[in-house]
Amino acid sequence: MDSIVVYLKSNSSKGDGTENVVNTILTDDDDGIRVEVLPSLFDKTENYASQMDGILYSLGIVFFEIFSRGERPAELEQTQIGETTPNGFGAGAEELYEGFNPFQQGGTIDAGELSMYKHLLSDYNLSDDDSTSSEKAFQGDGPRKKRTQNENYNMCSVSVEPLIEKGVPMSLCDLIANMLDCANGTLRKDETYSDVSEVRDDLQLMLDKPSIYLYDQNMGGLSTTGLQFGDTVFGRNAELSTIKEAYRRAVSGDSEVVTIYGQSGTGKSLLAYEFGKYVLADGGILLSGKFDQLQQGTPFSALASAFNQYCGILLQSCELSSSRGEMLVHQINHVLGREANHLAKLIPNLANILCLDTSGIIHDEGCTNAQNRLQYLLCRFVEVISSTFAAPVTLFLDDLQWADSASIAAVNQLLLTGGLASQNTHFFFLGCYRDGEADNCNPLWKSLCYNNLVNARSTDVKLDCMGEETLSTMVSETLCLSPRLTRSLSSVIYHKTKGNPLFVSRLMISLNKEGLLRPSLSRRRWEWDKEKIQCQKLPDDVAMFLTKSIKALSEDVKSSLSVLSCFGSSVECAFIKTLEKVLKNNLLRNLDAAVEEGLLDKKDGRYHFSHDRIQEAAYNMMNFLDRCHFHFTYGMALAQLSAREKDDSNLLIAVNQLNLASPEAVQDRSQNVIIAKLNLQAGKKTMEMSDFVAAYSYFDNGISFLRKKHWEEHYALSLELFDLAAKCALTNGDIVSLKILSEQVIAYGRSYGDKLNVLYSTTCALAFSSKLPESIDKGLDILANLGIELRGCRSSMEACVQETKDLLSAYTDDEILNTRPMTDPTMIIAMKFLGKLEIGMSQIMPTSAPFVMQQIIQLSLLHGMSPVSPIGFVHLGSYMAKLGDISEGYRYVKLSRSLLDKVGSRDSAGEVISIGTQVRAYVEPLQATLEYHNEGFTAAMSSGDIIQAALNLTLICTTSLFAAANLQITLDKCVETDKFLYERKMVIFMIQNKCLHHSIFKLIGTDENPKDFSVEEVKILATNNSVMTSYYFQKAFVSFTFRMYDDSKHFSEKYLDCIANTWAN
Repeated sequence: MDSIVVYLKSNSSKGDGTENVVNTILTDDDDGIRVEVLPSLFDKTENYASQMDGILYSLGIVFFEIFSRGERPAELEQTQIGETTPNGFGAGAEELYEGFNPFQQGGTIDAGELSMYKHLLSDYNLSDDDSTSSEKAFQGDGPRKKRTQNENYNMCSVSVEPLIEKGVPMSLCDLIANMLDCANGTLRKDETYSDVSEVRDDLQLMLDKPSIYLYDQNMGGLSTTGLQFGDTVFGRNAELSTIKEAYRRAVSGDSEVVTIYGQSGTGKSLLAYEFGKYVLADGGILLSGKFDQLQQGTPFSALASAFNQYCGILLQSCELSSSRGEMLVHQINHVLGREANHLAKLIPNLANILCLDTSGIIHDEGCTNAQNRLQYLLCRFVEVISSTFAAPVTLFLDDLQWADSASIAAVNQLLLTGGLASQNTHFFFLGCYRDGEADNCNPLWKSLCYNNLVNARSTDVKLDCMGEETLSTMVSETLCLSPRLTRSLSSVIYHKTKGNPLFVSRLMISLNKEGLLRPSLSRRRWEWDKEKIQCQKLPDDVAMFLTKSIKALSEDVKSSLSVLSCFGSSVECAFIKTLEKVLKNNLLRNLDAAVEEGLLDKKDGRYHFSHDRIQEAAYNMMNFLDRCHFHFTYGMALAQLSAREKDDSNLLIAVNQLNLASPEAVQDRSQNVIIAKLNLQAGKKTMEMSDFVAAYSYFDNGISFLRKKHWEEHYALSLELFDLAAKCALTNGDIVSLKILSEQVIAYGRSYGDKLNVLYSTTCALAFSSKLPESIDKGLDILANLGIELRGCRSSMEACVQETKDLLSAYTDDEILNTRPMTDPTMIIAMKFLGKLEIGMSQIMPTSAPFVMQQIIQLSLLHGMSPVSPIGFVHLGSYMAKLGDISEGYRYVKLSRSLLDKVGSRDSAGEVISIGTQVRAYVEPLQATLEYHNEGFTAAMSSGDIIQAALNLTLICTTSLFAAANLQITLDKCVETDKFLYERKMVIFMIQNKCLHHSIFKLIGTDENPKDFSVEEVKILATNNSVMTSYYFQKAFVSFTFRMYDDSKHFSEKYLDCIANTWAN
């Protein structure tokens, strides 16, 4: 077949009728079809409506003949239409279509491009009297005969059953039937076409989206499964493009944060998942997690879930068995070292990848800041997976309104350029949060991600409810019917739901279940009762509608949904089986029924509520007292099972349920102590995962379950809860809570030793609050009460060093290294006080600092080595070097490094390396010491010691300058260090680094200069001897280099005045 041409004539009064080729169907070698309909050249006539009926009817006849392979409708064999001749489109079409069936089984239809235009305004002439032959008509050179405007068409009803029998898709059969329904008035129906442009639009949809609008749907299957919604995103193209553009910028090296926000049910998560498909298709790495209001007791809940899920995917894929997988394991071990143990506690699947046994890992409670350590380890882990797979990493976290502060701080750290950009790691963050409610988004999230990020660009994407046109498209594609057919239904749904996507989908599912929207097997399409739907009274709010839908379920299913809702939006199937065991309730069967109702999804071994609002509706169906009772019942049942089976895998879930119940739910007094002990266990477990915010919550809840007189009746339990809560409060920077907790322990503690932990926490809090003199004074008092008197010491540094050397002369290095570990709790805490004093007194009481070092070494030899012992030995080496004995100083510096491994703690590694490396610089090549400071920075970050990390970074910059490193490379390192310091608001180090900046700019000879000192920096510069020492040294050095000797002399004298009162340099 070469072509079929429908030849039309015009009734236009402007001419004698210009030909218009309407429809050309061409086939290529592959039997593909290309359809093109040209625009009309004519104006509307006065009888446009009646003439359009004739056009549509006649066009319907042509379509009938085309898709029946040239057969005329049987009805027309007895009825003459107008003046149609047998050789018009009967036999001619039959001849042209001989042997051609575009819908033959197994055949393919390549529709190609369809160009259609707004109106077709010509008459359709099939006259017997027309002298034009079909061949000339195809060529367009036949005579043109006008028709009168009053000509009548004799149209009859035509059945499309013959087309259906030939296997023509029902959508085409309906299209033809709707054109043929234009026959004289009585045959006209609601679905009848009124204009050719509507035919054009429907044909265009069939060509663009044949799987939706052309091919037959499995109505038999849909009558069983009910109405199904896919994951198509409607009307969000602009928003999706915005997110993609931000992602491409992130891949190019910029830090990017995108947040999607809007009211509940507007499709935020669906848009994010659609973007996730793009990331994966683009070769990126996608990590996704979801926060949950009822699972806030789980450490780093969404963040840990995202990383753990990704590691699980790696375990299930063949990646780990490949060379790249081996490289990944090697890189993780190389970069994280034994610190990977801490990360594996949070990410169980990482332990499986590395073959680690986390049950034997001892948590180092002496970590300076475990949360800082975890943040650093996560950054390095992202760096490893990004570099190993050469792909950008995208982290998507949903429901940020329920985010915990520890997770948000970790995300913030991942975005900081100091953590990632310097390693050329591409990281993109996408988050969703619910807007327009009382809780709104977590304010901490906003403050961290919008105010404190230095180089991260943020983009907000707001989602509103759908407009009526978008909703019409959604209904049309869901029902696989053209918008022309579904418009009446879409209009009703829009006015009832206001375009909320969740409300729309749930309403349509509800209508389907009620039989008001149903699949028709005879018509092979969806049908509905518009009037009945219009008369339905619906709640204005989607939450109320969902509550109504759940109430319509059977009691068993409702009960099981309520049970599930108490544990959050998603629960593992294995856990449901555990619940069945303890509650003696057939939950799985009922939950599967809820899956069939579309309220739950079951995938990846978990039950998920189809939407958060469904979970909230099920949860809020219970009144407050009932919820508390259920939470308490579930928590106690799980806790008893855990104790019986000696398995704490569900401990956090059980304790979280009990805490949601609150102490008011307890009826038996003996249960208060049990629950307090459970909270103590949960808090300790959470501390091992480095989530001190969640840990504090457990300890605080444990305290709230204690009854009056608990200090007298349950002293040990009370002391431990208050001690650990105070420690967490210090780590979290909650000084107010720390003060309240400490006062309780000091008031009720039975011995001074019982009060030492909170006293240590309060002493550290003073130092962190820039009250260093007060902190030192308090520390000295506490040590005096322990029999360690440091006040009144008049020994010089020389005397302290000599006495310590004499003491150590009786020991070989091997004997020192093999000294037993310290076990006396009082001495262990005393050593922690001494370690803090050594650092603080070196700054403001330099003449007394050597005596602290002497006490650390004496107690280590007498009572055993503690994690603080290496600090004493490295400072001894530093003092010896200062006094001129470089070789002995170097010896004790190396000994301190060996002790770090012996004591089994890396908490002080950053300090030991930064102090020791300054001595090594006198023995080893200056260039070699740069690697030591890099190691010190890594060690300090791994232990969460930000101060020592900053010191090592600053020393890298200074050493690079004096080691004659490339000035531009040194300048770049200074800029990177500036960012690190600025992001962490470390003003003193910033001033010192800025002084170095000035020196480098002078040496390079550039006109560019660093920013001037701020008012705060000028104040510190004038009052802090350590800062002034560095400042005057840099000034003296630069002046001397440029032969400005008077200036050099002046600044040198200032420098000497400073070091007389400061040991720091």
